[in-house]
Amino acid sequence: MNEADKYAFEQIKQQYSMPFLQIGMNAIVNKNAVKVIGVSSGGLKGKLVNYNKIVHFHPTWETAYYNEKWEFIKDYRTK
Repeated sequence: MNEADKYAFEQIKQQYSMPFLQIGMNAIVNKNAVKVIGVSSGGLKGKLVNYNKIVHFHPTWETAYYNEKWEFIKDYRTK
């Protein structure tokens, strides 16, 4: 990531109180498994785990976060 992207990433972590957020961590986004790879227009960018496709998503909308070993960290999904 370039310096602007690093800054945007840190802003997302601060704005949404997500100190755990890291590039490379896993997430479930709208029922799809993704790996967080960067930022995009004030949100996050991820790569689908089972497909070669990039998705853009809001950090807290229907999203659950896991570490690189798929151990649970935080769930923002509605039940």
